[in-house]
Amino acid sequence: MATDSVADAARGSWIRALLRMKPAPIPWDRAVLAAVGIATPVGLALLLAPHDSALVGAGSLASLGAMVVSLMDTVAAGIDRVHRMALAAVLASLGFALGTAVYGHPLLTLIAVIAAALFSGLAGTLGAATSRAALYFLMYAVTAANADFGLASPWLAPLIFFVGAVWRLLLTVVFAGVGGRTFSPERRALAAVYTALADQLRSAGTAASAAAGTALTQALNDAEDTLTAARTPIVARDPRFQSLVGLLDDSADTVDAVIAVSESGRSPDPAAAAYLRAVARWLREPTPSAPAPPPASPVPDAPEAELLAAALARLDTAVARVAAIPSRGRRRARPDPSLPERATLRQRLRRSRRALVAGGEAWMAVLRLVLCMAIAQGVCLLLDLDRPYLVVLTVAQVMKPDFGSVFARAVQRGTGTVAGVLLGSLAIALVPLGGWQVLLILLLAAALPIAMPRNFALYAAISTPLAVILVEVHAGSHSALVESRMVDTLVGCAIVLLVGYLPWPSTWRAPRRVASDVADLARSVARYAAIALGGGATDPGAVAQARRDTYRRISDLRVVIDRSRSDPPAISRSAVAWSPVVTALERIVDAITSTAATLAVAGDTVDRREVVQLTTALTELGQAIDGDHAPTATPLPGRGPGEAVARQILLARTAVATAEDRSRPRAAHRKGRPGPAGG
Repeated sequence: MATDSVADAARGSWIRALLRMKPAPIPWDRAVLAAVGIATPVGLALLLAPHDSALVGAGSLASLGAMVVSLMDTVAAGIDRVHRMALAAVLASLGFALGTAVYGHPLLTLIAVIAAALFSGLAGTLGAATSRAALYFLMYAVTAANADFGLASPWLAPLIFFVGAVWRLLLTVVFAGVGGRTFSPERRALAAVYTALADQLRSAGTAASAAAGTALTQALNDAEDTLTAARTPIVARDPRFQSLVGLLDDSADTVDAVIAVSESGRSPDPAAAAYLRAVARWLREPTPSAPAPPPASPVPDAPEAELLAAALARLDTAVARVAAIPSRGRRRARPDPSLPERATLRQRLRRSRRALVAGGEAWMAVLRLVLCMAIAQGVCLLLDLDRPYLVVLTVAQVMKPDFGSVFARAVQRGTGTVAGVLLGSLAIALVPLGGWQVLLILLLAAALPIAMPRNFALYAAISTPLAVILVEVHAGSHSALVESRMVDTLVGCAIVLLVGYLPWPSTWRAPRRVASDVADLARSVARYAAIALGGGATDPGAVAQARRDTYRRISDLRVVIDRSRSDPPAISRSAVAWSPVVTALERIVDAITSTAATLAVAGDTVDRREVVQLTTALTELGQAIDGDHAPTATPLPGRGPGEAVARQILLARTAVATAEDRSRPRAAHRKGRPGPAGG
């Protein structure tokens, strides 16, 4: 597996990664809201007074505000969705006001751009939602500082922009209010968990089992995140919400049982997978009658089958409990404490301060962003560009490293924007003012939430022409500006690559950071083994939480490695080399889960000495990765309950030795390197 992955990188899989479209469902509701919210203000102006540049400019500003809120309307549920959109509206409007204040003053503009970049970079340490909202603060600060909207009073611009953002936010609130609080996002997230469980069970003993396990981990992470984000003091007391939290908690037993069946190599009962799919369908489209569980079919000498039957029986009880809760006339109950608490602003500020004080990585990312933004604004001032906002806007979008690979975003932004600027410029120059431009804006706005999760180049190819039309529709255009806009965008991408990416040592140390994360994962697996196999009076909730935390680490690390695939081969080859080790560690976690679950059914435990051997071997695995040497042959259990885990640890040792060899630059490979030690 390692050989294939590295060979793919060497043959240019990084290019394929840049072009790859990620699968994602089509969010029809958000597409409609984006289309109506963005197109209505500018559409009314174009239809009522297409030749009144002031009125069209005001409409385009309101549509720009609606566009910001639409871009923030992603997968969040409940009140968290409104909070994210409101935060983006406020910060983007403040950025717009800052840019308006310095427009026409070159030195003040440069200072304001640097200050906005510093704020945006520091806000990135507070969390993903705050980071994205701060990006819009930066984007609209540099847009307003470098563009004229043709209004009699420049201070009308940020006010109209904010009104447009509020208009789009109100659309969402009204839409949610008309539909009622049905917990649809939470139900869909839970349905994805039970669909993934059915897929994992159905793929037991086949080549598709590993991919199904990865999908299950991601579904569990998404469900926990969705339910945690949706919880407020009011929602937490809603019995419907509590019942969904209970279904997520009850999935832990089913996960253990499904993994145990997968690890056993036995063919699972098809009725069990069918029941899990029926539960998923019922969650997506609830009916008064819950799906019926499969009939018990005992299998002699198969504790994993007994485990699965017991888990499905408990699931049936939980589903019946959810079905019995009325959709109206709800009563209030005590909050359910089983979900992790949402971090308060004070906690996030403390975490941000620790990240900034503990090391240079966070400060280095902020410095790179500020430096690139300052150079981009300086280039605009020195060259006296006609449309300077495109240069700094490009740098702002690409140089947010917490959104993924800077290299990939620069290349994707460049290719997508070339197409987008061409389309937007031609639309302004050739499409008649009025209904046809309104129709084009409507289609582009509806496509935004569909393209955003799939590919950044596709997103750039849609968002760029929409932004160009909204910024410049009041002034008109001509074909000579098309080339100018494309050059401005490519200049921004070049600044990012030549100043913010290639010269920095942290760019080339990325594979070693991946190795350090893999070592931390090995130690996390060791802690999980100690909790799950330790026996005694271990709290089942603590075991489930430790397993969930470990699988989340695996999922997060896979995201990091997947992002690195679109970097140049010198970086991607070394980072991707650790992917087989992550898979091997996941197999160890599966073996631990299966062993603990089947032993619990049989009333047996792992000998304490064997648990120590397993945790010691896993800890040493992490030390070997940190020390960049072959794993040591520490003793492992032979025949007995811990044998399955020990077998997977042996395979992980081989994977680590291979990854360490391949993650080095080819010129640095040592000859005659010893292979991994056996057990």
